[in-house]
Amino acid sequence: MPASPATRGPFLWPLSPDSFLSLEALDDPAALAWVDAQNVRTRAAWCSGAQFESLRQQLADAYLPRERPVIPDRWKDWAYDLWQDERNPKGIWRRTTWAAWRSGAPVWQTLLDFDALGAAEGTPWVCVELDILYPDGDRALVTLSPGGSDALVVREFDIDAQRFVDDGFVIAKAGKHTASWIDRDTLYVGWDNGRKTLTRSGYPREVRRWTRGTALADAPVVFKGAFGDIGVEAHYDPVEQRHTVVSSVDFFDSHTYYLESAAAAADAWRRYDVPSHVAVSGWQGWLLLEPRLDWHCNGAHYAGGALLAIREAAFLRGERDVTPLFMPTPRTSVCEWTHTRNHLIVSYLEDVRNQTLLWTPARDADQEGWHWRRRVFPSRDDAQAEVSPVEPTLNDEVFVDTDDYLQPPAYWLTDLARDDLTGWELLDRWPTQFDATPFAVTRAHAVSADGTRVPYTVIGPRVMQEASQEATSERARQHARPCLLNGYGGFAIPLLPSYLTGQGIGWLARGGVYVVAHIRGGGEFGTEWHTAAQGEHRQRSFDDFIAVAEALISTGVTSAAQLGIQGGSNGGLLVAACMVQRPELFGAVVCEVPLLDMSRYHLLHAGASWIDEYGDPDDPDEARVLAAYSPYHRVSAGVGYPPVLLTTSTADDRVHPAHARKMAARMQALGADKVWYRENTEGGHGGSDELEQAEHDAMVFEFLWRCLGAPA
Repeated sequence: MPASPATRGPFLWPLSPDSFLSLEALDDPAALAWVDAQNVRTRAAWCSGAQFESLRQQLADAYLPRERPVIPDRWKDWAYDLWQDERNPKGIWRRTTWAAWRSGAPVWQTLLDFDALGAAEGTPWVCVELDILYPDGDRALVTLSPGGSDALVVREFDIDAQRFVDDGFVIAKAGKHTASWIDRDTLYVGWDNGRKTLTRSGYPREVRRWTRGTALADAPVVFKGAFGDIGVEAHYDPVEQRHTVVSSVDFFDSHTYYLESAAAAADAWRRYDVPSHVAVSGWQGWLLLEPRLDWHCNGAHYAGGALLAIREAAFLRGERDVTPLFMPTPRTSVCEWTHTRNHLIVSYLEDVRNQTLLWTPARDADQEGWHWRRRVFPSRDDAQAEVSPVEPTLNDEVFVDTDDYLQPPAYWLTDLARDDLTGWELLDRWPTQFDATPFAVTRAHAVSADGTRVPYTVIGPRVMQEASQEATSERARQHARPCLLNGYGGFAIPLLPSYLTGQGIGWLARGGVYVVAHIRGGGEFGTEWHTAAQGEHRQRSFDDFIAVAEALISTGVTSAAQLGIQGGSNGGLLVAACMVQRPELFGAVVCEVPLLDMSRYHLLHAGASWIDEYGDPDDPDEARVLAAYSPYHRVSAGVGYPPVLLTTSTADDRVHPAHARKMAARMQALGADKVWYRENTEGGHGGSDELEQAEHDAMVFEFLWRCLGAPA
C-alpha cells in the first residue's frame, strides 16, 4: 500500500501558525476580493458552454417539473401547499379546500408570494416554517431566512386577510431564534439577542413567554439553560395541553422538562427522571422513551436505540414498568416515530431499508391495565415506503411515499383504522426523469482496515455489474467506468435510498456509476455503528470509505483514475481526509460546505455544538487526534493530489465558509494547481432554491465528467 502523506514525514505538534486566518473574516474586502477571483476562475472552467447550459436546464426542469404531484399539508378542512417553479423558485404559499383537492379540481388561493416579498424588500427570503395557530387556524407564524442561512426572522401572518399582522408578533433582527404558539396572544420564544442570551454554540439558552402588545425585551424568562449547553427550546401542545422544554446538553443528549401547573414560572418546571441519553416525548397520556445508549431500567436491560412506552401518570409515581415497542438488532435501528389520532407509527431501518410498525394502545378487558396491538405495515419489494399522518388531530389517514434509487416517488393514501392495510389509493406519481431500464441496484461489502464489513450500494449499468462479479477477469476490467462514490459517516445520520434525479440525469445517463458507502459514524445500523467512529475513533470512517474505494477498483467497477468522490458538510471532511491520506486512489474530489480546519472548527459559527461528535480542540489529547487527520493541516507540498472542487456559501452560518476558503488557498499556495473554489453568496448550509441547486449540480457533474477521463 502506498504511503499516505500523513506517514511521509514527522507529525508536527503544536501546529504552525495559520497563514490564511484572514479568510475567516466573512465580509473583509480583501477576503471577498479573493473569493471573487476564485469564482471567476471556477465559472470559466466549469460553468460555461453549451453542454453546461444544456445540463443546467435539464436539471432545472427535473427539479421543478411543470407537471408534478401536489401533496399538501392538511389542516382541518384546508389543504396548504408551498408551490415552487422556475418563475417562483422561493415559492408561493397557497391553499384550497381539502374536498376540492381530493376531487382533483382545486382552486388555489395565494396567501404569500415569497419571491415577490423578497423583491419588494430587497432580501432573498427563504421560507423556513409556517406554524398555523391551533385551533383557530386564521393566524400563522412565518419564519424566514435571509438567503437560506440559519439566522431567522419571525412575523405573524393573517391567513384570511393574506397579509402580515399590523403590530403583530415580529422578531425583525435575524438570529437563531425559535418561536411557537401557546395561544392566540402568547408565544414561547428562544431569543437570539446577543452573547448573553446564547449558549457557547450560538443558540438560545433562555425561553421567554411573550404576551401580545408587550416588548419582547420585557417578556419574562421562564427557563434558562447553561452556557455550555447546545440550546433550549419550549413547546406547547394544544391537543395534549402539555408544556415542555428540551434542554440539549450536547449534540446527542438532552433533558426534558414539563410544566406542573399553568403558571409558567421558572421553578414550576420539573425534569423527567431519566438519564440525559434517554429522549422523552408524550402522546395521549403515554411517555415514549428512546435511550441512545444501553439502559438498565427496573431490573431490565434495553439496548441503545430501543423505543419504550409507559403511562405518564405511572412514571411520575415512580413506576418504571415499560413496554418495549422496538428493540434494535445489529442490523436494525429505529429512525423516528409519529402518530395519527389513534395509532403510533414507528419507522425503523433493516439493512438500510425503511420498514414500519404500527402500535395501538387499548384498555385491558378489566379496564385496569393497558396493552398494545402490533401490526406490520406492508412493504413493497420494488420500493421503500415512508408513512406520515395526514391530519393527526382528525383521523387515522396516512400518506405513503414510495420511491427508490431508480424509481420516482409515488404518493398513496390509506387509513390505519382499516384492518386491511394493503388497500392504498394512488394519488399521483412524480414524473420519470431518466430511463432507468439499463441500470440495476446491487449491494456489496468491503473489508475495512480493522476487518469490519462495510456495505455499499452500487447503481450502474446491468452489463457492468454482471461483469464485476468476475473480479479478477479481464472482462471486468474492460467494463470499468467513471464512478462517483458518495459518503457521509457522521452524527448517526444514515444515507437512505431515494430517487436519483440529479445523479440519473447528470451521471448515470452519461455512462457513469453511482455508489453510496454506508460507513461507520452514520446511522444505518444503530448506535454502535455511529459510536464506532465517534471522537477519537474518527479514522474508522475514513478507513471504511477507503476500503469501499479499493473494492470498487479491485472488482473492476472503476479505476483509480476514473473514481470521483463527493461529500458535503461532515461528508466534505470525509472526502478531504481520504484525499489527503490516499491521493493516488482518486481521480477527482468534490468537497461541499465542508469542515476542514479541525483545530478551530469549535470557534467558527455553530462548531462548538459538534464537540461531542469530533472532540475538543481545547483539550490537548483530543487536539492531537483531531490534528492528525485535519485535512487543512495534513495537506502537503509536492504531493500529486487529484483535481479538487471546493464549494460553500457566504451565507452558511452553520459551517463557516472559512473551512473551504482556507483549504483552497493553502492547497494553491502549496502548488496544487488543479484546485477550484466556488462560493455562492446565498444558500446557507443547505441551499436556497432548486434553480440554484440545478446550477450547482451542473457545475459538479461537468467537473467530474471531464476530470475522470470521459469524453466531453
